[in-house]
Amino acid sequence: MTDIYTAVGVQSNAYDCKYRIEDKPDYSRNLRHLSHMIDVAVLHSMEYPVRLIALAEGAIQGFPDEYHDWDPVAYARSGAIDIPGPETEALSEKAVKWNAYLIGQAKARMPEFPDRFFNTAFILDPQGRVIHRHHKNVVFTLEHTTTPHDIFDEWVKMFGDGLDAFFPVAKTPIGNIGANICMEGNFPEMARGLALNGAEIIYRPSSAENKVSLGIWEVQNRARAIDNNCYVIAPNTGYIFMDDDQTQGFMTGGRSMIVDYRGQVLHINHQSGDAFVGAPVSIDALRQHRTQATHMNWTPHLKTEVLQLIYRKAIWPKNLARNEAPKRRDAMREIFDQTVRKLTSDGVFTERGGGQDGSAA
Repeated sequence: MTDIYTAVGVQSNAYDCKYRIEDKPDYSRNLRHLSHMIDVAVLHSMEYPVRLIALAEGAIQGFPDEYHDWDPVAYARSGAIDIPGPETEALSEKAVKWNAYLIGQAKARMPEFPDRFFNTAFILDPQGRVIHRHHKNVVFTLEHTTTPHDIFDEWVKMFGDGLDAFFPVAKTPIGNIGANICMEGNFPEMARGLALNGAEIIYRPSSAENKVSLGIWEVQNRARAIDNNCYVIAPNTGYIFMDDDQTQGFMTGGRSMIVDYRGQVLHINHQSGDAFVGAPVSIDALRQHRTQATHMNWTPHLKTEVLQLIYRKAIWPKNLARNEAPKRRDAMREIFDQTVRKLTSDGVFTERGGGQDGSAA
């Protein structure tokens, strides 16, 4: 039996601290702020013991590499962190203090791939140890992160081509936990990959405006939960301060939420700045539903042989960064445009003004 516990999602403001690429960023301000936010969120979530704490994307570092279009090699050397490292050590104190698992996100290096950084989710156990990493599989064109798909052949050679290589799941006493970071949550397949690897809780940080105010963020989080009968813990980022003058650069729209395995929102917070969500998690109830329910229990009905037909043709090119540095904003946009042109020529998309057979009207 797994006792009911409280999961907490921390929605925190983030500061880009030093915003010149030649500076070594100081993340201590964000870490001090996170320390206070975690304590407040846990102390106010008193219904059941808090066993899981989830942080938003950008909570440690902000997003300076994306919004300033920094050179990715320079950022890998100066701004990316190591996991484990000083930043995760600071957060491990909170995991130990509250006897909880803590999930966070950071742009981090991997020793196997010098001069690159990966958008990485990590889990700390209640002893403060790093027990899990997930590397973001899909990124927006603004983001300079290397993905496993960008170095696909090398990645498979090192880590294999099974679900664990791309959709790793941490098996813990409080449930099986996987991650969909921001952009990944736009794709049902990313959550399905985790679910078919055993995930019962999906960590999904964060999303930008205007997806939040349009309701897309909530629709996606609820759909990923009900599609896979998983809890979705989705802490969004608070306000982002882009410079040392603390100019309020943008907001993500807030609305952090926790969704249960039947797609029901357990807690949503409509604030845009510092906030938190907390809700009870019953892994035993989820497991009973998965093994006994015949309705709203979709995984047993999957017709995988049919579904494989959808992905026979490649769409986004793999190995884009195999022998060169990750591409910057303009180059990524050109790859996007090339992919759209290919989808159009293949008949997947129809050009504006085209007839029913795809020809010009």
